[in-house]
Amino acid sequence: MHEKVRIADIIDINKFDTRDLGTYSLQAHFDFVLIDENQLAVVAIEFDGAGHDPTNDGKKDSICQKAELPLIRIYGFEEVRKIKAMTLVSYLVELVFHARVFLQMKEEGEIPSDEPFVLSGFLKPDAKHIFDSEFDFVGNTNGKLTRALQRGGLAADELPHMSISRLMLQAPDGRLHAFTSINSSNGPIVGSASLRVILASRGFLNNLWTVTAEIAQFAAGMAADNLLENIRLIVEGHGHVVTSADDVLAELKTLGSLGYSLVVGFGGGHTSLDLFAAFAAGKGGK
Repeated sequence: MHEKVRIADIIDINKFDTRDLGTYSLQAHFDFVLIDENQLAVVAIEFDGAGHDPTNDGKKDSICQKAELPLIRIYGFEEVRKIKAMTLVSYLVELVFHARVFLQMKEEGEIPSDEPFVLSGFLKPDAKHIFDSEFDFVGNTNGKLTRALQRGGLAADELPHMSISRLMLQAPDGRLHAFTSINSSNGPIVGSASLRVILASRGFLNNLWTVTAEIAQFAAGMAADNLLENIRLIVEGHGHVVTSADDVLAELKTLGSLGYSLVVGFGGGHTSLDLFAAFAAGKGGK
């Protein structure tokens, strides 16, 4: 990973059809660029905030689209916590490189052509089971949530993990919202998180329709962490500061009416809080 890389140093500006983009490429930089073993750019990453010029951002988007170079924009980075000791940037780096390897494996016939890209499908070299992946923020959290309920005396039944429900949504502006709920003896408890990561240019990632869902997995990990924190607060007698399940359902119904779209949604067989139904109700049942 290289910091403050001049655009013209990694992109052939002679291929641009306008002088404006070429001139801008000689003057402007990407925040970070990932380089492969052949010294070729794989992906550019930009951290966006209030100081960014939308006009210049649009030029970078256009440049990357013409060069077929993936460009990832991260907003509100300071609000993002680590998940399993992995930062958002390191997760995105792994996502991009594994995606490229995945496509190469398809081209070489090592995996079926219709196999969907799932980052957590890449297991550790010494994996003990199918969830033994450093990129699995869903399966690996089920045990933590279950143990937190049992230690706090809040388990509603013998199989708390069967009640876990997850919902990941995308806002019209690209922001990802994740919700995770679990049954407890005090009623359903919910955790939530949001993350805004935009693929301003998809490049070779355009061949992988699951990329948005894979980025959303990081938000899902954040939501699971938030749920663990809410369980701790309830156990310690501070449940009054935790957003109630009814309030979450009302929020989901509102999001459904505001043009949010479904990224991923699933729930266990014992789920008593139907996150998906609340969201669907906001979209008129569609």
